[in-house]
Amino acid sequence: MIMFRNILYKTIQITTLIIAAGVMFSCSKDDDFHIKGTDSFSDQKDLGSRGTSPETRKVLILYSAGYNSLSSYLAEDIEDLETGYLPGDARYDDVILIFSKKTVSYGNYTTQTSPYLIRLYKDESGKAVMDTVLTMDSGTIASSTVTMKKVLTYIKENFPARSYGMIFSSHATGWLPPGYYSNSSYYESESYSPYATFSTIKESGEIPVPYIMPQTDPLAPAVKSRSIETKSIGQDLLYKNGGYLTYEINLKDIAAAIPMHFDYILFDACLMGGIETAYELKDVCSEIGFSQTEVLAEGFDYSNITSYLLKEETPDPESVCRDYFEYYNAKSDQYRSATVSLVNCSGLDSLADVCKRIFEDNRAAIAALDPSEVQGYFRFDKHWFYDLKDIASKAGASQKELDDLQNALDYCILYKNATPSFIDSFDITSYSGLSMYLPCNGSSVLDNYYKLLAWNKTVNLVE
Repeated sequence: MIMFRNILYKTIQITTLIIAAGVMFSCSKDDDFHIKGTDSFSDQKDLGSRGTSPETRKVLILYSAGYNSLSSYLAEDIEDLETGYLPGDARYDDVILIFSKKTVSYGNYTTQTSPYLIRLYKDESGKAVMDTVLTMDSGTIASSTVTMKKVLTYIKENFPARSYGMIFSSHATGWLPPGYYSNSSYYESESYSPYATFSTIKESGEIPVPYIMPQTDPLAPAVKSRSIETKSIGQDLLYKNGGYLTYEINLKDIAAAIPMHFDYILFDACLMGGIETAYELKDVCSEIGFSQTEVLAEGFDYSNITSYLLKEETPDPESVCRDYFEYYNAKSDQYRSATVSLVNCSGLDSLADVCKRIFEDNRAAIAALDPSEVQGYFRFDKHWFYDLKDIASKAGASQKELDDLQNALDYCILYKNATPSFIDSFDITSYSGLSMYLPCNGSSVLDNYYKLLAWNKTVNLVE
């Protein structure tokens, strides 16, 4: 009898342990995420196996490159995200991932920090939770195609989904070469000779260029361009030996850093709204939202953005753009300053065909244009951003050409809007939804760089 009781007791113990082990396994994070394979960028060796059922979830990525003067604004954006719609953390819930690098304090560009990737979700009580899933080495450059590719590859491998979208938030100067906006003289100087051609810059963001800290404009509202100065795509600043260096991403390299197809990319950054940007990224995303002018520092409304992009079955980037415009259009004085458009990338090749014919037929007239008569989107004589259609119109394109251009734009531009003026610096009277370089008001350095862009290779604006 005693022996039978002992056997029964041990049987119950073993059964209890098996049940407990099963409970612990089913509640583990890796099982919830169904992360697949090994992780190249952290210490984890085996992250479990993923099921074979079709993916249903959506992934929203905020790529926040804030090791610059926007650090506090970008931190506030993340705080605002916590107040909006948040999914849970179950296996098939949608996913919010935030890649962030910021300074330890305002203006401190000597103390290096570690970028990190966090998952933002709500727990069972509805409380916002930030779960760090990846930490990179201190000093890792966020504004780098190398880092971007590592982060996005990690996300693709560890968070499989049916839909991906990205918001990029930082400083920016559209298609311009890294550092050109703040220090164009560097590209004209002898110190530039080691990189005499842009094609020798193999990895954008990994080679710093000299940077001139701008004077602030006390009368203007704070903008994502530090009031009077912006960057190529992203910015990591470094103060060294009494001077500033800047790491930035080359537009011509960014598509190669994206390992998945995005349903949308939204740039919460200055001057990205050009045909050059759209055409460079047309094969890696379906829709692009961006601004032709600078962007005031508050940028998008991050408290509502997840409702538009995750809450419904299909992401709605158009509502993000509309919400952004209506917010600033309702303001007064200089704060009533915004441009925004959403581009359908599937129509960009047709637009390129039309533009190529216009440029060929009106080449001499485009070269002879008076830039002051063309709609621009810049301040402080940073004269590298003009309205695409207004260039064609002012160059004397035929009515047939202009009609063809408008038809192509109507197909490409899903949404566009602009306030009547921008920070009391210029009026906006002609607005096509896309900006473009005007070679007659550029430079030989910019012409040489422009020839490397996919847009120019297709339309031959600069010969």
